Amino acid sequence: MDDFSDFVKAVWDDCNISGSSNFVLAKKLNLLKSKLKVWNRNVFGHLDTKLGDLVKKVKVLDAKEQLQSLSQALSQRLWKLRKRFL
Repeated sequence: MDDFSDFVKAVWDDCNISGSSNFVLAKKLNLLKSKLKVWNRNVFGHLDTKLGDLVKKVKVLDAKEQLQSLSQALSQRLWKLRKRFL
């Protein structure tokens, strides 16, 4: 969370906008909004895609588990994926 707070503070402090207080606030908020969109993509990526990939991995391991007994390593991997997903 400190990275986020530091990011917001840096963007806010780097803005050199003059005018009425309402104008300055509106411009700073618009700039922060655009910078946050980029920051969010860089930090979190596309969560829908990542979630879809995790669901596919869990389904593949579930199918393997039904067909045969999983090795201990695969069982642990499946458990970690389920924990992360659920």
